[in-house]
Amino acid sequence: MLQKFKVKAESIDYSQSYTCKVCSHNFTGLYCNACGEKIPLPEEKSFKYFAESILNGFTFFEGKFFSTIKLLLQSPGSLSHNISEGIRVPYMKLVSLFFLANFLYFLFPVFDTYNSSLHTQLNSLGQHSIYATEIVKTHLEKHNLTLKEFQNSYQSISTNLSKLLIVLLVLMLSAILFVVNYSKQKYFFDHLLFSLEIYSFQLLFNLLAMAHFFVFLIWCAKQYGSDWRILLSDSVFSFIGQVALTYFIFRGQLTFYQSKWYWAVPKAILTCYLIFLTIDLYRIALFYITMWFL
Repeated sequence: MLQKFKVKAESIDYSQSYTCKVCSHNFTGLYCNACGEKIPLPEEKSFKYFAESILNGFTFFEGKFFSTIKLLLQSPGSLSHNISEGIRVPYMKLVSLFFLANFLYFLFPVFDTYNSSLHTQLNSLGQHSIYATEIVKTHLEKHNLTLKEFQNSYQSISTNLSKLLIVLLVLMLSAILFVVNYSKQKYFFDHLLFSLEIYSFQLLFNLLAMAHFFVFLIWCAKQYGSDWRILLSDSVFSFIGQVALTYFIFRGQLTFYQSKWYWAVPKAILTCYLIFLTIDLYRIALFYITMWFL
């Protein structure tokens, strides 16, 4: 059925010489053999070609996305390993997967892990919250603002900044993996790949899929008069999330770094601990950077 949408070979004279409009190279055929630019064809301006492009783009993305997610969940570390070894065509680029996960996380938030609200900054981060409270109090007095007015401005800027600054967490994790697995003598790029894979899992599975599944369970329980909100508490959700992330990193140590299991266990625990430590540092940095923009 889709054959009629395809560009016919007869629509171009393959014996004729063309001048590339990008690099001015003379060539024959459909593509410039110097820069790869394609000759524009009349058929490409038709609605049929436009419809085919949308269909092909969707199925191409869909196929790569699901094969990538399947491998991400079934065999942690294999995605990074395959891409590092040059097996890239069947999968999405890890950086694309990460930014897609990042986009979905901010679009459907349940927790403010990477976009700490002002309430979190002022009440949930220990000694930092004490300093932050004093800084905010001084800012309110200086600019004659109410807390609500300030909160709206703060949240808007903080949200926009966090979408970009979350990349810093990936880089910090790459450095951690570099140190923890220094004996493996891998390129920093390899550690960066696994770091992107870890954060893609963290965002897509822990903070999106699992979080929304728990929200659904809480809603179902509410219909029958039960209160299951404890599922989203630190004692339950955070614990399950940390266990899932540690297990993911453990499997990645076995697959990507080829570590022995007795080395993979402490490395996974240490890496997970340092991840949550860097998240706290990230939250603190996010607060001060946001205040700088206000």
